[in-house]
Amino acid sequence: MSKRKLLSRMLTSALLAFLGGCAVGPDYVAPEFDMPAAWAGAPQDMQVKVRADALAEWWTLFDDPALVGLVKQAVSNSPDLEIALARVREARAQQGVVRADLIPGIDASSSASTTSSEDRAGVSDWRELYTAGVDAVWEIDIFGGRRRSLQSANANIEIREADYFDVLISLAAETAFTYVDIRAFQERLQITQSNLEAQQETLVLTLWRAQAGIGTSLEVEQARSNLESTRALIPALEGELAAALNRLSIILGEAPGGLDAIIVQRGPVPVATEDMAAGVPADLLRQRPDIRSAERSLAFQSARIGVAEANLYPKFFLLGSIGGSSMEISDIFGSANVAKSFSSSITTPIFQAGRLRQNVRVEDALFEQALAGYESTVLSALKEVEDAFASLNATRQTTDALENGVDAARNAYEFARLEYEAGVINFFQVLDAQRSLLTQEDSLVQSRASETTAAIALYKALGGGWDASATNETVHGY
Repeated sequence: MSKRKLLSRMLTSALLAFLGGCAVGPDYVAPEFDMPAAWAGAPQDMQVKVRADALAEWWTLFDDPALVGLVKQAVSNSPDLEIALARVREARAQQGVVRADLIPGIDASSSASTTSSEDRAGVSDWRELYTAGVDAVWEIDIFGGRRRSLQSANANIEIREADYFDVLISLAAETAFTYVDIRAFQERLQITQSNLEAQQETLVLTLWRAQAGIGTSLEVEQARSNLESTRALIPALEGELAAALNRLSIILGEAPGGLDAIIVQRGPVPVATEDMAAGVPADLLRQRPDIRSAERSLAFQSARIGVAEANLYPKFFLLGSIGGSSMEISDIFGSANVAKSFSSSITTPIFQAGRLRQNVRVEDALFEQALAGYESTVLSALKEVEDAFASLNATRQTTDALENGVDAARNAYEFARLEYEAGVINFFQVLDAQRSLLTQEDSLVQSRASETTAAIALYKALGGGWDASATNETVHGY
């Protein structure tokens, strides 16, 4: 058999294999992970299914217009979200580069030259020559290396999209966390200032009693000491409030100091709804972009194994060119001036000192790492949900107890004040009741903030904070 016929058969077989769609390397199958049937830490009244629309915009469930507006502003202005979106664009451009490798590459060239010669009489003869041509080369993707590269590029886009959504979820949660801190500091300041006013009245009372001869200077100084101790709490709270406002400004993509007007009017800590709900873990955790990103990373790495394995096999190329040359530019492609050539070639690795096989082993090891990373991500997600449930349950119980404690402390202070004025008890019992009331009220605000923070953490852990239809328009329509 002639070499030409042998080459023709090889190319024919290769083309049939290419059209048949075979590709070396593993065909990716998404891993399965056993999920628990229900959340261990959720109380019975929380074992109901969450609505997808409620989970997508969970911040609206707090019935706080300021919080809703801040989350919208964060999504519109966040530099971190812009970075994530730019990475999506980068991945799509990289995919375009890989896709272009699947089709023939065509180059065109042209030139013009002028030459001269002289005869014996010294007369110059000038001649012009024009040439133009088109060259094409196509690697036939017999063993699927190019197609595996495209698969990995597609997976990389999905990774970047999932990362974008993950930033979106974190952004909404961080905005809400910081907003809760701001409202908590504002409420604690208000409580401290109210107690300060009450302690000033107590100081006035002790001064009046001392002047009337029914009180002592010791009582006056004790009242003054209590007053100044409470006053000393205010600068620290104001400093923490200012820091929280600055932190929120950065989250929203603004310079510090620009948000004071938005939330300068004090408001209460937003309260989590009583019907906090969680659905079946396997359903809700699919909405977590970090799990999606980890799974797509696994698909990406599986395709990279195929790319590495394809490099072990021969590569087949088809080449063609057409060109012409003429003294007249209008006649370059005249039938008498055109030259055509078509050829094929095969390159195959002979000796690489094991480099190509080691590359396959490298990709295999990276796949194992990606698989372990996926499993770790799922376990971490389960832990975050259970931790959020546990924190929410604990803070709710603490809040209930502190609400009762505040009522009792307020009553105790009023009784102590009346009995002191009547001369039944000494002044130290009044001071103790005042301190107890301030401590209990401050603890209650912090507990309510912790309860709301736990609720936000639960929504975040469940993958809430993004709407697939709305955000896909943002990602795909840049």
